[in-house]
Amino acid sequence: MTTQQKGLAVLAIQVALVLSIGVKYAWERHHCPMVWAKANQFDPSQPLRGRYLAISLQASACGLPASQEIEGSFPVQRRGRIVQTFGAQQWRVVPAVRNGQLAPRVVDETRPGPTQQLILSNETPCDEAVLAGTSDFFIPEHAKSPFPLQKGQELWALVTVPPSGPVRPVKLAVSDSSGWHVLNLD
Repeated sequence: MTTQQKGLAVLAIQVALVLSIGVKYAWERHHCPMVWAKANQFDPSQPLRGRYLAISLQASACGLPASQEIEGSFPVQRRGRIVQTFGAQQWRVVPAVRNGQLAPRVVDETRPGPTQQLILSNETPCDEAVLAGTSDFFIPEHAKSPFPLQKGQELWALVTVPPSGPVRPVKLAVSDSSGWHVLNLD
């Protein structure tokens, strides 16, 4: 095998790897459940800047079994402002869709595979629990950014809920007193 043939073989393997990820995401978008979830946007403390939005997603903790209380101060977003609350409940969960809501399932500590933490502050309604971790959403450079949000607006994200792993945002929308506006960021 010549050097050129070896190089082409390596190139073919790399292209196949990248395409397999794209095919996996496309398959999940068409076959896995999708749901709109309220999101909070914040400035990430990562070297990856530019047109990426870091968002945290809210999920429903209603109906989950009681968990052990955790101590400390937790930031939560309330009416567009970040406030500190004290005390929270925490569950180890896998994302799921139930009754048209992002409503994770509690799993035990011995379950293998990826899980997330669901945190519910003591002063927050059960349908506004926050999934720990962030999801990054890319905004093309030619698209107009909707941020900062105006007073009374809420950010929502359409997310794909794959069989394993974290949810993936697909679209963003803003809701306000005038209605629901899906953002055209293409």
